[in-house]
Amino acid sequence: MVAPSGPDVLREIELFKDLTETELGRLQNLAVERQYGRGEYVFIEGQDREAVYFIRRGIIKVLRVDEEGREHIVNVLGRGQMFPHVGFFQDSLYPGTAQVVEPSTLLSIRCAQFDALLMEYPEIGRKVMRVMGERILELQVKLEELALYDSHDRLQGLLRHFAEEHGVVKPDGVHVKIPITHGEMAHMIGMSRESVNRIWNQLRRDGVVSGTREEWVLHHEVFDEHA
Repeated sequence: MVAPSGPDVLREIELFKDLTETELGRLQNLAVERQYGRGEYVFIEGQDREAVYFIRRGIIKVLRVDEEGREHIVNVLGRGQMFPHVGFFQDSLYPGTAQVVEPSTLLSIRCAQFDALLMEYPEIGRKVMRVMGERILELQVKLEELALYDSHDRLQGLLRHFAEEHGVVKPDGVHVKIPITHGEMAHMIGMSRESVNRIWNQLRRDGVVSGTREEWVLHHEVFDEHA
């Protein structure tokens, strides 16, 4: 565990990019840099909430376990994002499990210190509230898709989400590098792995998606036509 090397590191985080030098200096005194390997857990659902995390690099997936013991991926988070998004200003438990998908560098701030920081610097608090509001809207959209969309549209909606959150735009389309299986995709949108496999193969035949599971490409013109 080490302190971040300077304010420029903190500016890599979306939430902090517009802060003043004074505000960044205050943050720098609180933030601790942590390294995690693939498969490691940042925290487990139900543990006491001790810290809030910000992703410098890497990918984190957030899981929840249902009453039958099955894991469901709630979200996949990448560079610049914070987690968890709940529990500020109150003693609460972690609402899910955060697991490292690929080697990751995180900044952590203890919850009590972060809560005090939000009180001291209202501008940071407003930005946190905005981020939380965006996540709530994303959840609403996801619930609507699960309720109203057929399986084909659900998968395309998930792929669009990955492209927006993790994609890199290149001349041939949007490149997405997320080591996530079809089974994990299926859990995220309430489908069977077999259905995801079938629709994925159809999207490949239609020219909507290409590449490998390690790095796939969404061809934007074609994809927009199918959306």
